[in-house]
Amino acid sequence: GVTFGQLVMKILILGGGIFLGAAVLRSALDRGHELTVFNRGRACSAWPQGVEAIVGDRSVDLGRLDGQRFDAVVDTCGYVPADVKKSAEALRGTRSYCFVSSISAYASFRHAPVREIDPLADFSSLAPGDHDPTHYGAQKAACEAEVRAVFGERALLVRPGLIVGPGDRSGRFSHWPWRAMQGGEMLVPDLGDDEPLQFIDVRDLGAWIVRLLEREERGVFNGTGPARGASCAWSDLLAACEDQAARRGARAVQVTPVAESFLLEHGVAPWSELPLWLASGDIENHGHSRVEIERAERTRLTTRPLEQTVAAVIDEGVPGEDDARRRGKLTLAREAKLLALWHERQRLEAAP
Repeated sequence: GVTFGQLVMKILILGGGIFLGAAVLRSALDRGHELTVFNRGRACSAWPQGVEAIVGDRSVDLGRLDGQRFDAVVDTCGYVPADVKKSAEALRGTRSYCFVSSISAYASFRHAPVREIDPLADFSSLAPGDHDPTHYGAQKAACEAEVRAVFGERALLVRPGLIVGPGDRSGRFSHWPWRAMQGGEMLVPDLGDDEPLQFIDVRDLGAWIVRLLEREERGVFNGTGPARGASCAWSDLLAACEDQAARRGARAVQVTPVAESFLLEHGVAPWSELPLWLASGDIENHGHSRVEIERAERTRLTTRPLEQTVAAVIDEGVPGEDDARRRGKLTLAREAKLLALWHERQRLEAAP
């Protein structure tokens, strides 16, 4: 059969139940491909019509794929090198193996832009079965090496930046649309308008990965946004959050920029407590939101308007303060205390 000018492919997704795996699955189905998923069946047990589901743990149950033939594999959940080695070897007869890595695999972000040819994290002392989440970057670099060892030039390695949008369990990007929906005075780091932000809607990343498979692309691609020469700054994100919240009748937001020095002085943790904020003086992360995506754009990576991503996050619902996705992030109570201290400092500095 033919779909959109492309031959129908038999695609295997390792994972596929949540977030990026689910986005790849939806996009591939929409384009008429045949889908099989292999996962533990914990995150999802009901699959769209036509999807074959094989339940198993990739570390011990890959034998359940024996006899199956696929045109392409998308590995969305590999970070333990030993597991990725097993899956690559078990599926070596496949035409293409797409491993979803991460920009965290790079050795350094002290420079900009960050390009696909830059050195990767050192994994020489990493144990093959390492599960320690603090070793994430080295794990992804080691996993890439395992895929290359089996597939060579047939390997397709995608390194996303921050993946955002509906279904995001991290709550990092989502923190800002959620906060805008709560209204009132909102603390933001004072970065000016020119500090870039990079992230990609999970739906855009999933659709692009399917197009890469259709085009039989190979090699390494950074995958983040925004694409098409657009840029995104803090002011753009805040404006989109305010606008979409206002459209839904939320209480008005009053944005109060607070100096980075004050935030750091009061122990506010960049990136985790105030998501997406990396202190401007943080030399170690200078290139984190300056990742080059020219190769991706040449292979038709497109990203939707920021407003659509913000709207989708809001329309999923604003979770309560005790939701796991809000864990470790700035609470309304701590925000109010910091704002009070900030205004007092401003008053004292303005006093004669």
